[in-house]
Amino acid sequence: MLEANRHPNITIMSLAEVKEITGYIGNFEVKVQKNPRYVYEETCTGCGQCTDVCPIYIPNYFDENFSARKCIDIAFAQAVPAIYDLDKEWCVECYACVDSCDVHCIDLSQEPEIVELEVGTIIIATGWDLYQGDEYGYGKYENVVTQIQLERILSPNGPTLGHLKRPSDRKRPKNILFINCVGSRNEEHPWCSNVCCLLSVKNSKLIKSEYPDANIVVSYIDMRCAGKMYEEYYKRSREAGIMYINGKVGKLIEDPKTKNLVASMESIGTGGIVEFEADLVVLSSASLPSAGTDEIAQVLKLEKSPSGFLKEFHPRLDPIETKSPGIYICGSCQGQKAIDATVNHARGAAQAASIPMNKGEFVIELIRADPIDERCAKCYMCIETCPYSAISVNEAGQIEVDLIMCKGCGMCAATCPSIAIELRYYRDYQFNAVIDSLFEA
Repeated sequence: MLEANRHPNITIMSLAEVKEITGYIGNFEVKVQKNPRYVYEETCTGCGQCTDVCPIYIPNYFDENFSARKCIDIAFAQAVPAIYDLDKEWCVECYACVDSCDVHCIDLSQEPEIVELEVGTIIIATGWDLYQGDEYGYGKYENVVTQIQLERILSPNGPTLGHLKRPSDRKRPKNILFINCVGSRNEEHPWCSNVCCLLSVKNSKLIKSEYPDANIVVSYIDMRCAGKMYEEYYKRSREAGIMYINGKVGKLIEDPKTKNLVASMESIGTGGIVEFEADLVVLSSASLPSAGTDEIAQVLKLEKSPSGFLKEFHPRLDPIETKSPGIYICGSCQGQKAIDATVNHARGAAQAASIPMNKGEFVIELIRADPIDERCAKCYMCIETCPYSAISVNEAGQIEVDLIMCKGCGMCAATCPSIAIELRYYRDYQFNAVIDSLFEA
């Protein structure tokens, strides 16, 4: 991230969101809303004097709300750019930060700003969101956490400096239960989240390495550890003494005195009911399409798969391009991926986007739909049929085809009951001429 920030050809626009995109490949016009951070990026030196004098503490979202930060602070230690921002929702406007700033870079009257950009190609990498349903008492029981929250607890720069402590009493848990496939592989979210199994293996192994006396149980449907050396890593965790039980947890009940959690699960291997009293329960929650993915799909009118992720041009032969030329997708906005697959996908998208940019031109075949307004009955079946959203109605009420978006598939011509839209180079009289010549021969 730091290298990207220092690159002369890369501009990072943080605290910003895309509001509107028009145009086509090579000529996209983008409107970006830069939200106020109430600190001027050009003059802030990152000295931290504003944070020192700020009297307001707020939940630290980077630490999954397990710690506190000041109302004006840097997002996290390695944030890029290293510029402070102020949370106006919590600010009491005491102006202590304004008075303490030597370079006068704090302005509480900042407003959102619209920046207009002209770009040739677009890569979408809007990531994923974590499922946060109320299964197994999440949000109700203090000692039920997600894998992301556990990651912050185990991190050396986290709220507990890397030492495992449960949220309710800050004591070290000895009995720990991991529950896989929470919110996924069901009727609502039928897909596998891809990384949950390995997250359970990794984090349970980390805990076992630091606390050999910990009693760790992992409840799973299937352990899907596909990949180079992943199965071997899973076997090593079993050899370390971590118990894996094939079966889903049926219910989870909290002891109001100890805050421990009693889990009941059916072991498929033995056919019996297993009860386990855990000091800490960790949920491997499903990965869902992010809110940003849904927003950018509406802005760009991109197709989505039934699961809500962005739809690629072809799931096997072309998983990077979309049906809109010049717009590429990478990472988990296209579907659940592990880190190595995400890196490869991102590199592929960057290379694909650079090809037309380096050429300076985009060549298309002229096999495109051609509407005939004199015949058109204005039923608009062609618009509904077009899978590329290339057909629209102009201000004069006439059918109009976007030559860039159109792929020449011919579905509109086959659907039109009035024969009012034809495929260039594949018109009826051309076919008739070919048939006549075959009979003459």
